[in-house]
Amino acid sequence: MIYILLALIAYSAVIMFGSFAARLIDSALAAAIETVISAVLPVLIVIPMLSGKTIQNQKLGIITAVIAGIGIAFFTIILNKAYAANKVAIVAPIVFGGSIFITAILSYFLFKEKISLFQGVGLVILGIGLIFITYARFTGR
Repeated sequence: MIYILLALIAYSAVIMFGSFAARLIDSALAAAIETVISAVLPVLIVIPMLSGKTIQNQKLGIITAVIAGIGIAFFTIILNKAYAANKVAIVAPIVFGGSIFITAILSYFLFKEKISLFQGVGLVILGIGLIFITYARFTGR
């Protein structure tokens, strides 16, 4: 649970710094800087700990990680464009709440993960909240 809370705090800080950067400099430049830093730093930390045997036994995992990395790069560019053009209070809930909603539903079908009654109720509430926030964005309320 500690890593979940640390990730929440770290990602909240990233959202605030990233949105601030996208408003101060060109959003594509901000995205490029963020992507390079977020790619180089983990490589410097993790690669020295790996062995050749580890890499050979995990080819599919490495391929899917590369695909995810490409996705993160595009996501960062698009997210910074969204921050530059909209309020953080609109962008963050729609993007991150929406990704929680979509990921939970997809994991149910793709990974056969169970969704408990409480989780289901939470997803319904999240979905309703996303509708309200999206409506507020398009109507200016």
